[in-house]
Amino acid sequence: MTNHQIIEHFVAGDYPQIHCEKCENTFLTNVYEFDETHVLLEKRSLGLEFYCGAIGRQGLQKVPDIQRIGVLDEEDNVVAVPDREEIYSGRETEFRFIYVMEKLRHLNDEDTEYFNHCVKDMDWQEKADHDRIIGGITRRYNATLARDIAKLYEYYEQYESILAWDLHGDNLMERVDTGEIVILDPYTQKV
Repeated sequence: MTNHQIIEHFVAGDYPQIHCEKCENTFLTNVYEFDETHVLLEKRSLGLEFYCGAIGRQGLQKVPDIQRIGVLDEEDNVVAVPDREEIYSGRETEFRFIYVMEKLRHLNDEDTEYFNHCVKDMDWQEKADHDRIIGGITRRYNATLARDIAKLYEYYEQYESILAWDLHGDNLMERVDTGEIVILDPYTQKV
């Protein structure tokens, strides 16, 4: 199915919404059934666009399979994807970004609490604290996940005039088939 066909089916209401309080509250994202292995995301903010930019620029590995398939306005018209300059302008958008993403599951309470404790307030901590946090994640989970979190923070520092650091336990999820932890949507737009 082409991206255009997926968007047409989405606008027609052919994909049932999955009501997940964590996704709706944490990511400000509506989630819809797509197929056995993927979901559709409807995002009304630019956080995921910033994250996709970081994935490419920082060479991140612990990321979900995600692809933007289109952008809609409030009247369900397909609109051109804003260019990078517009996205990073600091202005919010009225558009709805539609993505296909692999199905993931939320972490257990213990892992969620661990990440809430260590990464949630990195933007308020000193560099020495960051090194300690990254070392702890390396020991408890793995070096690649720790490296990706460090690189996400570096990206945040480059764009902190428009980005807010929003990584916490609900922004890390695991693959259904392997249990591998991946990062999702660690930024929000600074208001």
